[in-house]
Amino acid sequence: MKAFLASVAFMLCGVGCFYVNKIDFVYFDLGPNEIFVDSVAGLPPWAAPGVLVPSLAEDQFSEKSATTYNGPVAVPATLTIVWHEGGASHRLELKRDDLGIPAKIKKGKIHFSYLGADKWRVRFLDK
Repeated sequence: MKAFLASVAFMLCGVGCFYVNKIDFVYFDLGPNEIFVDSVAGLPPWAAPGVLVPSLAEDQFSEKSATTYNGPVAVPATLTIVWHEGGASHRLELKRDDLGIPAKIKKGKIHFSYLGADKWRVRFLDK
Protein backbone atom coordinates (compact mmCIF):
# COMPACT_ATOMS: atom_id res chain seq x y z
CA MET A 1 0.00 0.00 0.00
CA LYS A 2 2.84 2.39 0.87
CA ALA A 3 4.49 1.68 -2.47
CA PHE A 4 1.23 2.39 -4.28
CA LEU A 5 0.73 5.73 -2.49
CA ALA A 6 4.32 6.70 -3.17
CA SER A 7 3.94 5.93 -6.88
CA VAL A 8 0.68 7.94 -7.07
CA ALA A 9 2.36 10.91 -5.34
CA PHE A 10 5.31 10.68 -7.76
CA MET A 11 2.96 10.59 -10.77
CA LEU A 12 1.03 13.63 -9.53
CA CYS A 13 4.26 15.54 -9.04
CA GLY A 14 5.34 14.60 -12.56
CA VAL A 15 2.02 15.73 -14.04
CA GLY A 16 2.21 19.03 -12.15
CA CYS A 17 5.77 19.66 -13.32
CA PHE A 18 4.77 18.74 -16.87
CA TYR A 19 2.43 21.74 -17.12
CA VAL A 20 4.67 24.23 -15.27
CA ASN A 21 7.13 24.50 -18.19
CA LYS A 22 4.55 24.88 -20.96
CA ILE A 23 5.37 27.17 -23.90
CA ASP A 24 2.53 28.25 -26.20
CA PHE A 25 3.03 29.64 -29.70
CA VAL A 26 -0.21 31.43 -30.61
CA TYR A 27 -0.98 32.99 -34.01
CA PHE A 28 -3.62 35.47 -35.13
CA ASP A 29 -4.43 36.71 -38.62
CA LEU A 30 -5.87 40.20 -38.25
CA GLY A 31 -5.24 41.00 -41.91
CA PRO A 32 -7.83 40.90 -44.68
CA ASN A 33 -6.57 37.69 -46.39
CA GLU A 34 -5.89 34.07 -45.52
CA ILE A 35 -2.16 33.43 -45.15
CA PHE A 36 0.05 30.35 -44.97
CA VAL A 37 2.95 30.57 -42.50
CA ASP A 38 5.72 28.37 -43.90
CA SER A 39 8.16 28.76 -41.04
CA VAL A 40 9.44 30.86 -38.21
CA ALA A 41 13.20 30.35 -38.56
CA GLY A 42 14.80 30.15 -35.16
CA LEU A 43 11.90 28.28 -33.56
CA PRO A 44 11.22 24.53 -33.77
CA PRO A 45 9.69 23.55 -37.13
CA TRP A 46 6.37 22.55 -35.58
CA ALA A 47 5.92 26.06 -34.12
CA ALA A 48 4.70 27.42 -37.49
CA PRO A 49 0.90 27.13 -37.69
CA GLY A 50 0.35 26.65 -41.42
CA VAL A 51 -2.90 28.20 -42.66
CA LEU A 52 -4.33 31.19 -40.80
CA VAL A 53 -7.75 32.55 -41.64
CA PRO A 54 -8.64 36.16 -40.89
CA SER A 55 -10.26 36.89 -37.55
CA LEU A 56 -11.59 40.11 -36.13
CA ALA A 57 -9.70 40.10 -32.84
CA GLU A 58 -6.96 38.34 -30.93
CA ASP A 59 -9.51 36.66 -28.69
CA GLN A 60 -10.76 34.66 -31.70
CA PHE A 61 -8.32 31.94 -32.70
CA SER A 62 -7.53 31.37 -36.34
CA GLU A 63 -7.58 27.82 -37.70
CA LYS A 64 -4.54 25.82 -36.49
CA SER A 65 -3.32 28.82 -34.56
CA ALA A 66 -1.73 27.38 -31.43
CA THR A 67 0.94 24.85 -30.63
CA THR A 68 2.30 23.91 -27.23
CA TYR A 69 5.68 22.59 -26.18
CA ASN A 70 6.83 21.34 -22.82
CA GLY A 71 10.41 22.17 -22.06
CA PRO A 72 12.90 24.93 -22.78
CA VAL A 73 13.29 26.47 -26.23
CA ALA A 74 16.41 28.39 -27.29
CA VAL A 75 15.57 31.51 -29.30
CA PRO A 76 18.24 32.92 -31.65
CA ALA A 77 19.00 36.63 -31.96
CA THR A 78 16.92 36.88 -35.15
CA LEU A 79 13.56 35.28 -35.95
CA THR A 80 12.49 35.11 -39.59
CA ILE A 81 8.81 34.66 -40.44
CA VAL A 82 8.16 33.29 -43.94
CA TRP A 83 4.58 33.27 -45.24
CA HIS A 84 2.48 33.26 -48.40
CA GLU A 85 -0.35 35.68 -49.03
CA GLY A 86 -2.24 36.09 -52.28
CA GLY A 87 0.18 33.85 -54.20
CA ALA A 88 3.26 35.87 -53.18
CA SER A 89 5.98 34.85 -50.74
CA HIS A 90 6.85 37.22 -47.88
CA ARG A 91 9.66 37.32 -45.36
CA LEU A 92 10.23 39.41 -42.24
CA GLU A 93 13.21 39.40 -39.89
CA LEU A 94 12.66 40.39 -36.28
CA LYS A 95 15.27 40.93 -33.55
CA ARG A 96 14.67 38.90 -30.40
CA ASP A 97 15.85 41.73 -28.14
CA ASP A 98 13.48 44.24 -29.79
CA LEU A 99 10.59 41.85 -29.08
CA GLY A 100 11.51 41.35 -25.42
CA ILE A 101 11.91 37.58 -25.86
CA PRO A 102 14.60 35.93 -23.72
CA ALA A 103 17.33 33.78 -25.30
CA LYS A 104 15.91 30.70 -23.58
CA ILE A 105 12.22 30.26 -22.82
CA LYS A 106 11.17 27.83 -20.12
CA LYS A 107 7.50 28.82 -19.93
CA GLY A 108 5.10 31.41 -21.29
CA LYS A 109 3.39 32.42 -24.52
CA ILE A 110 4.55 34.02 -27.71
CA HIS A 111 1.74 35.77 -29.61
CA PHE A 112 2.32 36.30 -33.34
CA SER A 113 -0.30 38.65 -34.83
CA TYR A 114 -0.32 39.30 -38.57
CA LEU A 115 -1.71 42.80 -39.11
CA GLY A 116 -1.77 42.76 -42.92
CA ALA A 117 0.42 44.74 -45.33
CA ASP A 118 3.54 42.71 -44.32
CA LYS A 119 3.33 43.83 -40.67
CA TRP A 120 3.50 41.56 -37.63
CA ARG A 121 3.18 42.23 -33.90
CA VAL A 122 4.99 39.75 -31.66
CA ARG A 123 4.59 39.70 -27.89
CA PHE A 124 6.10 37.46 -25.22
CA LEU A 125 3.99 36.79 -22.13
CA ASP A 126 5.78 35.10 -19.24
CA LYS A 127 2.83 33.43 -17.52
